[in-house]
Parts: sequence; C-alpha cells; structure tokens
Amino acid sequence: MGLVQLDNQTAYRPEALIGADQTGLRYLGWNVPPEELQYIPEHWLQFPEPEASLHYLLGLLYIAFAIFALIGNGLVIWIFISAKSLRTPSNVFVINLALCDFFMMAKTPIFIYNSFTRGFSLGHVGCQIFAFVGSLSGIGAGATNALIAYDRYNTITRPFEGRLSQTKAIIFICLIWAYTIPWAVLPLLGIWGRFVPGKCIQRVIMQHPQTTIGV
Repeated sequence: MGLVQLDNQTAYRPEALIGADQTGLRYLGWNVPPEELQYIPEHWLQFPEPEASLHYLLGLLYIAFAIFALIGNGLVIWIFISAKSLRTPSNVFVINLALCDFFMMAKTPIFIYNSFTRGFSLGHVGCQIFAFVGSLSGIGAGATNALIAYDRYNTITRPFEGRLSQTKAIIFICLIWAYTIPWAVLPLLGIWGRFVPGKCIQRVIMQHPQTTIGV
C-alpha cells in the first residue's frame, strides 16, 4: 500500500511495484509515471502484468483490423459521396454506420502504441481521446444498426407504406447523435462517470458508481 494525493486528499492505495513478490514479477502500472497513477483505478494495480508477447500480439492484431476497417469503410464513404444513385434514405443509415466504424478504428493508433509500449504511455490525455471517440463511434454504431433493422422490418412488412423519406432518415440520424453525444461528453467532463484505464491499462473504460462499461 502507498500514500497517493487524490483531489486534495491523501488516501492509501496499492502501489505499482516491480518485483513486489521478490521474483521480479511486475504488476500493472509498473511503468506508469507517478503523476498518472491517480487516474488508474486501484483495483487493477494488484494484478500481475500480462506477458509482453500478449501486448505485442494485440498490437499486431489491431494493426490488421485498422487497415482492413479503414480501407473498407473509407471505400463505402467514397462510393456514397461519388454515386448520386446510392444516396437513398436507407443508405443514409449505412453511411452513418460506415462513418462510426471508420472513426472507431481511426483511434486504434493510441491502443497500438500503448500495446507496444506495454502500458499507459500516452497518459491521461490519450486515455480521454481514445474513450471519447470510442464512445461516440461505438454507441452511434449500435444505434444506427438498430435503425437499419427497423428500416428493413418496415420495408419487408409494409413494402408500399413503409418506405422511408430522405427527411425522415435525416431526422433519425439527428436523433441518434442527440442520444449518443451525452454518453461521450458527460464522462469526458466528469459530470456523470469518468473515463479511466481498463484491465490491461492500454484500453479505457467508462466508470461510474453503479457499473463499468468497456470502450
């Protein structure tokens, strides 16, 4: 246990130690600067650090995911912009989903860098950027998928009356973002919950008193 200054109060919490068990075993947070430790939930600091090979494997996997996702979603966005015939109301949802997925993977360089440096390398600012973009794109993608399913349901069950207008599609998109933005902004500002490092420290979670949500 060690003393840490948190919000003008001194509290005991587990220290990030190297070789705490006299075998050279490293615990999560061993390579985190002291001024950044206050942002990491003390729960994680008691666990041994994963093998370096696991960090590197995650980094390599996310490089592959990012390449395929950015190229694939980038092509969808480019085709939608360049082909007027594809700008149908239903495809508005598809392009919104592609944008969400594109930005979801655009933030992966933060995760990849943290994986290869095995920790909280970009600090609190990198953590907040990663989580904010992840919340916006992740929740936005989930809500968009729900609307795509709703649109498909109406098209199948009501082929003549259930067709979506362009105006209605845009209104739905605005509602998606009106729902999504507070989920990302409130934790970012610390109004409701907060973004903190997660289990392996290179990823981020949203934490509030009742529950914890991975990002």
